[in-house]
Amino acid sequence: MAPRPRLNALRGPLRTLHSCSRAAQAATASLALPATVASSLAAASAGSETTASTTSLNGWIRSVRRQKNVSFAVLSDGSQVGGVQVVLPKGLDESLTVGCAATLKGKWVDSRGAGQDKEFKVESVDFVGESDAETYPMPNTKQGIPLPVMRRNAHLRLRRDGPAAMVRVRSEMNWAMAEHFRRQGFVRVDMPVITSSDCEGAGEVFRVVESSPSSPAPASTAPASSPSPPEPSTAAHPPPPSRYLTVSTQLHLEAITSSLPRAYTLAPCFRAEKSDTARHLQEFWMLEAEVAFLDADTPTALDQVMTVAEETVRAVAGHVKAMPEIERYFAKHSPGLEERLEALLAPERYVRMSYTRAIELLQEHAAANPDAFVFRPTWGSGLQTEHERWLAEEHVKGPLFVTDYPSALKPFYMLPNESSWTVDSSRQTTTCFDLLVPSLGELAGGSLREHRLDKLVAAMDKHGLDRNAYEWYLDLRRYGTTRHGGFGLGWERLVGLLTGENNVRECTVFPRAAEGSRF
Repeated sequence: MAPRPRLNALRGPLRTLHSCSRAAQAATASLALPATVASSLAAASAGSETTASTTSLNGWIRSVRRQKNVSFAVLSDGSQVGGVQVVLPKGLDESLTVGCAATLKGKWVDSRGAGQDKEFKVESVDFVGESDAETYPMPNTKQGIPLPVMRRNAHLRLRRDGPAAMVRVRSEMNWAMAEHFRRQGFVRVDMPVITSSDCEGAGEVFRVVESSPSSPAPASTAPASSPSPPEPSTAAHPPPPSRYLTVSTQLHLEAITSSLPRAYTLAPCFRAEKSDTARHLQEFWMLEAEVAFLDADTPTALDQVMTVAEETVRAVAGHVKAMPEIERYFAKHSPGLEERLEALLAPERYVRMSYTRAIELLQEHAAANPDAFVFRPTWGSGLQTEHERWLAEEHVKGPLFVTDYPSALKPFYMLPNESSWTVDSSRQTTTCFDLLVPSLGELAGGSLREHRLDKLVAAMDKHGLDRNAYEWYLDLRRYGTTRHGGFGLGWERLVGLLTGENNVRECTVFPRAAEGSRF
């Protein structure tokens, strides 16, 4: 496997983001706010808080164990994996119940028990918010809490170590991603959520319907699979265009890079698909990046975009791998996680493989192992998750890019591989890629964009799109077009990949899936 070259895909140094010190992050940045449990414990362990120092801890009680003369409780504020043991003399524990909020004043002392170096000796209790321990849905049980109960109580499940750790990891991912792009000269742009365009052209959109006091809102938001009949219009008042929740910000991001050559966004996207799988949500967050002025050589230009995607994954994965949450929680609950993270950070650059070659490998494996796949791999059909995972987990044993998919499988805006027409007119391909990773399958997808006006118009006509709805998009080709491309990466999928969580519904606090939600 070839070593990873120096990263100059965009004619500028791509510097790897160094993980910052977690101890520095734990320090309280503002004196206006009280210390977190994590920062106070870190200060006590480092010796900057002595046993003579009285301090306060805020949090929620996870458990209370009462003995004859003393009680032990676990206090957590979500700032670290696990709570801290607090010791209360008899009489101070009377108001504490599991789930209640409290401010405890006291001193850090050396712990006599196993599991933590310090424990907190309480001198006074300020009871902040009560909790009925009998009905509290997030008890601290050794057996754990069933997943349906956790999802039904998403508003409280961050009291548990796993969901809270996921939120902290996701927060750090956002920071690492933003810092990485800033170092590469990208600008972050906030994109609209309401749009008149269906970027993918698949019709899996949610329609935005206005309501007024005189006309009650519909009982549910139904997906729109085809445009609704136009409203009556006059010459003075043309009908307003249909509006949808965006399925992708790509078209708008292309508009940004027609003036600012490197841009990205992290934004919510919505798809009214009925897929009820561990890999799909109807509302999810998408990292999308776009780059203009790519190389004139098409294969080189596509490789530039793949390198940007690869280095983004590396930067975020490297930062997350250094977080204590990985060792203290996620690695214990997901065997093999640390090895998968190492594979993402291996010195060799990610494998590149054409779709045609991938199909050949899959067919060879299927011929030797007839029961290997449920779906038969054939040229011209999309890769199923089982195909993607076999390529990443069994064949490459790491991440890989699959490039040059059949044109019939891809949206109108992708640049065709015109060299494929001269080889076999029945196998026309597109300059695009999917990034496949072990345990998941597809993580990201990208392409070069069709930058020629006449070719783009022809592609829109071929896909049956209303050209008038995309006039603004065609303007980008009329006025100073460039060779450009980009990619989109599902943020919840990356959260799951880096934490070992196989279900994207556990990678966001309030998941929105096909069956609906109480929140």
